[in-house]
Amino acid sequence: MSTPINLKLKWIAPIAVALTALIAVIATAVITAGGSDDNDRDVRILARQTGDGRTEVALQVRDSYDSWGERILPRERFLAADSEPGLWRASTTIYIEAEQAVDPAAVGLTATATMTGPDGEPMGQVNFIQGPRGVLVQARMTGVPEGWHGFHIHETGSCDPDFSAAGGHYNPTAIGHGVLHEDGHHPGDTVNLYAHTDGTANADQYTLDVTLGEGPASLFDADGSAIIVHQSPDTYGPDPAAGPRIACGVITLD
Repeated sequence: MSTPINLKLKWIAPIAVALTALIAVIATAVITAGGSDDNDRDVRILARQTGDGRTEVALQVRDSYDSWGERILPRERFLAADSEPGLWRASTTIYIEAEQAVDPAAVGLTATATMTGPDGEPMGQVNFIQGPRGVLVQARMTGVPEGWHGFHIHETGSCDPDFSAAGGHYNPTAIGHGVLHEDGHHPGDTVNLYAHTDGTANADQYTLDVTLGEGPASLFDADGSAIIVHQSPDTYGPDPAAGPRIACGVITLD
């Protein structure tokens, strides 16, 4: 009769170890994510350890139907500016109104526009990150003439042959131009970009007017979209007067 008892004891220890490891992983996720009450407006970024020992960052959104959407994010985007490699920037839970949220499946999407000049010379890139309410636009460019330049999202995802194929400003709802215009502005409008004497132009902008996901303001409609840098600054009024196009990049979903 001792044999069945020994077999049971043999299996109890591994099961206990596995349960302990699972509890530890869950605890890590909850502690890192911060507190959250049980409502339908939770948005959180958390760092956690996976079952195979890796560490990953996940962005989670719970919608009005109490359904969680999740996307694993590139960890380098969440490193603090002064952190050492391997250290995470974590956040506690934040809250947004459900009617202001984008599709949870889109949150965390990223896109890139590789920028080139009129002769095909590389001029850096523009990155896009979809957040719970809008899109973060990060310009990291080189070779741009010193001074202020118009910086716009254009309606067609093409730069051939002379950047004219990008069409006009992205304007799916036919709204007027100019961020200071009294009647509002269209989604293609962003604020000007400044280039230093060495040609570098770095800027972060945030827009609530477009999305990387589905919807009427999607940058990935039937013909896509592009980023254009102009020779002169935008006036922010009804007439942009930004001059010739000096850089272009097709926005491509990563």
